[in-house]
Order: sequence, then structure tokens, then C-alpha cells
Amino acid sequence: MESKDQESKSANFRRPRLTLAWTIFAVAAIAFMTIGMNWINERADIQPGIVNILKIFLVFITVIVWFGWLLFFSRHRFRFVIAPVAMSLFLLFFYLFRIVFDGDMGFVRIESRFNSRQFNPGVAETNDKDAVKLGVTSSGDFDQFLGNERRDSTIRNRVLNANWKENPPKILWRQPVGEGWSGFAAVNGFAITQEQRGTDECVTCYDIETGELKWIHSAKRRHEDQMSMGKVGPRSTPTIHNGLVYAQGATGVLECLNGHDGSLIWEQNIPDLLGTEMTTLVSLQGLEYEFEEMTKSTLAWGRSGSPLIFDDLVITLGGAKSDGTHVTLMAFNKKTGDEVWQGGSDMIAYGSPAIADLLGSKQITLVAESAGVGYDPKTGKELWRSERRGASNMDANTSQVTRINDNQVILSKGYGEGGELVELSRDGDSISPRTIWKNQRVLKTKMMSPVILDGHAYCLSDGFLECCDLGGVDQEPRRKWRKRRRFGNGQLLLVGQHLLVHTENGLLLLVEATPEKYNELGQFKTIDGICWNTLCLYKNLLLVRSELEAACIELKTEVQSAEVPESTESTDDQAASNNEANEAAVGSGDE
Repeated sequence: MESKDQESKSANFRRPRLTLAWTIFAVAAIAFMTIGMNWINERADIQPGIVNILKIFLVFITVIVWFGWLLFFSRHRFRFVIAPVAMSLFLLFFYLFRIVFDGDMGFVRIESRFNSRQFNPGVAETNDKDAVKLGVTSSGDFDQFLGNERRDSTIRNRVLNANWKENPPKILWRQPVGEGWSGFAAVNGFAITQEQRGTDECVTCYDIETGELKWIHSAKRRHEDQMSMGKVGPRSTPTIHNGLVYAQGATGVLECLNGHDGSLIWEQNIPDLLGTEMTTLVSLQGLEYEFEEMTKSTLAWGRSGSPLIFDDLVITLGGAKSDGTHVTLMAFNKKTGDEVWQGGSDMIAYGSPAIADLLGSKQITLVAESAGVGYDPKTGKELWRSERRGASNMDANTSQVTRINDNQVILSKGYGEGGELVELSRDGDSISPRTIWKNQRVLKTKMMSPVILDGHAYCLSDGFLECCDLGGVDQEPRRKWRKRRRFGNGQLLLVGQHLLVHTENGLLLLVEATPEKYNELGQFKTIDGICWNTLCLYKNLLLVRSELEAACIELKTEVQSAEVPESTESTDDQAASNNEANEAAVGSGDE
């Protein structure tokens, strides 16, 4: 009996040692993965998101191991009380609170599951409708997603003052905004974005220099995804054109608004038109929300495509039809909202349509669920396609198709896919794509797209800021440099010879766009929250957003008077004023 008791005591003694050994191993592994992220990403080519998921797994297993030891092996007299109480508190914590993660599953903050950030539907601070004139334009405008119809994140007519020590950025205003991932579009001193304010999906207009809310358009719509990874609210950036605002919400409703006051001219519900199945639930905060079912061919993270204007058309993304087929693009008359054409048979992803001059003609380029595709903008006919691994509920394609020259484009993506240079050639009426090179170690973009300068691509690649030579030896890309910092899944703009980089945690960096080396010229703290939202540079005023805040930052620019002419008034159908253009559009919409 004594030997059995001794053996039992020895076994019970070993088990705490094993638990402690596992804990030491888990802590050491997490520390190594944190400190050695550069090595892991470069040598093992493992995505930061996978590394962070592994960290979470190790923490979870360690907690379970300690609960198991406490309950079964500790021999504590109150273990059958302590263990269930501790486990209940652990589960209660995750019922009451949620951990907010960044784009790579890194920890950001903890927030209540029941207390939603409440915004009133909103009341504009002025009733002067004539104050907002979005039909008055200049070359300093930033009128749509990524700045122009090319949607290439490049500002060609401005030069930044690079001496931030003597001329530091200045915050003109900083204030809370509703949730969502929409960027700003800006024309004539006014900025338009989209926000989620409680149950209302809103398009909002602000005075750029003061942050004053000029008008707000609200509708009872709300998007959330079931896993809370894409979070809440609208994703796409509005487009300002001839005094009108075109905006598409996360649930798929495309709206045309009067630029004076935000009143509705026309709307089209894309999921209703296609018969896309939507699910409605009520959140723990008591807010009703919609999402597309989590199946193989549905848009799990909400509609992110920003409307594109081409001639008399406004072009947006389609989606899944009721019969199981797909429509990639849909075009509507920009004045009346009448459907003009449907194009493509690919399921959509999270990029936006753009206009590119390729092979001597204008094309719409788009990254769909599993291909980069070119379309005829007048008819929606598919012109070419290059297969690109991806799915719209996991492993998603997000980055824009990036034009290099008249016959070459770059396709880029994270999730272990990397960059691909595709060459297009014409044979009669047909266009054929050919992959020049494909490299999984460069251009691993996730929520942003590369910018191109002098044959080099600059981008955020799995959390690194990277410069890549696109025409390397034997037609292979050559990484010139990359910098590891807490860039995360931020955004950037190319302005002249400089990069404005806004990190995921709200740090603005000025970096020289040179292949020689990483040369950081300045840094500036902007806002709190997760900064996935794209940047907007109106003249010398930079607008930044997160899901919590927005701010306007004044930057010093070099004198470029010859390239930034006085404002001109754009009109629709040669109307005499912006007001007349809006009234004409309203009349067409009513018809």
C-alpha cells in the first residue's frame, strides 16, 4: 500500500511539473513568434495572421491545461468549487466582452458586446443648402476612391514639403465618427464619407477645414458579419460627380444623392435585383443587421466596391443570383438609375472597378473572387481574365488591378499569394493575358494596393513597407528594400516623390519614394482606432479615418501654381450652375 501511495503522489507531483513545463514552452513560443516575426515571415514565408492565430491557440490551450490541472490533479480541497467558478468567469468574460483584432488577428482592445457606440441619426449644423456646392471643381479635388478613375492612389500635381521638422503637420480638427471603413471623397472644400450610426447607414458631408457636419442622409440599414472579423458598417467610398454623390452601402444599396443637401434622387438595391439571399438577425445590442449567408459564393465581409462613373453610366459590383450564377458588374444610367447592362459571370470580391488605358483603349479592370478581369466599359463584355486564387468568404482578393503600362498589369495579394505581372496582347478582337512572373514573396498586399513610380512598386506587404523592382534580372522581380515596423494593414498615397503612409494604429509617416533605401523623413500621430480606411488628400489637407475617429491634417506643400488652376464649375448637360445640374438630375430621377 505504501508503494502505491508513493507512486500516486509521485504521479500527482509530475503532473504540475508538466503543466508548468507546457506553460513555459507556450510563453517562450509566443515570445519567439513576436520577436522573430521578421525571420518567420521572410524565411518560412508564414503570414502574420497565421502566426497570431497560433499565439491565440497557445494561450487558449494553456488556459485549458491549467483548468484541467486545477480540477483533476491539484488535490486542492475546494478544487471542485474553484475550477467551475473560474471557468464560468472565463466564459462570462467572453460573453460580456469581445476582443477587437486588427487585420492580422493582432490584439487591439477589449470592448463590451452590449454597449454599441451610439450616434444619433444626425442633424446638420447648417440649413444653408446653397453652402454646399459639389459641382465646383479643381485639380486639387479627390473626388472618389483612391483619388481618380484610375484608382491608383497617386497624386500627380502636388509636391509635399519634406521638412517636417520645420513644417510639421497640423491637426485642424479631430472628432468621433460613426463606424465603418469608408474613406473620404472631397470636392470644393467639402468631404463625403459613409458611417454607421446605430441602426442607420449614413452618407455624411463635412466642411473640410472645420469638420462641421453640413448634411446627412440616413437609411435604416446595418451590416455586420457573423464572425465580427470585418466588423460593422459601410465599406465603400462615395463618388462625387457633377454635383451629385453616388454611394453604395455594405448591404448593397446604390444611391444617387443631391450634393446640396443629401436628398435622395434614386436608389437601386443590388441584392434585390439579383435575388441574392440576405439574412437578418438582431445583435446583443438589440440592433437589427443584415449579411449574406456564409456559403462558398457569398460576400461574407460586406460590399466594398466604390461606384465608378464612365460617360453616362455609374458602374458597381453585382453578386450572387438566386439561381446560383453570378453577375460581376452592373451599369446604371447615372441620372435616372435605370439598369443599362450586366457584365461578367465571376463572383465579386472586395476590389472596386477602375478605368485603365490598356492596348490603346479604355477598359474596366477589376479583381473578382478568383481572377483579375478586364471589361468593355460601354457594354460590360469580358475582354480578358487571368486566374487568381481566392474566395469571397476566406482568402479574399482585395487589392486593385494595378496598371504598369499600356500592356502590363500587376495582380497582388496577401494570404501567401504574392505578386504577379500579367502581359496583355491583342489578336484581332481578342485579348490574351500571359503571366511574365509570379512571386509569393513580394507584393503581399491585403487591404491596400501598390503604387508605381519609375518601374518600382511600393506597398505594405504582410506588415512590411516594401519597394520592389518590377523589371528585374530574367524578368523576375527584385525586392530593393523592406522595412518592418507597426505598419499593419494601413494605407498609403504616392504624392510626387514621397509616400504618405498611414499605419493601422494611426501613425502618419513621410517616406521618400526611392529604391535606394528606406528613408523616413517624419512621423506624426493622427487618430485612434483601426485605420483600414483609405486616405484622401484634398489640396494640402489630408483626411484620415478609422472606425472611431476622423481628422483633417494640414500638410505643407511646395508651390505648384501652374499645375493647380483656379476652381471651375462642372455641370451636367452644360447646365448654367451646379444647382441647375442637380435640379435637372432630380427631375430625371422623378421621371
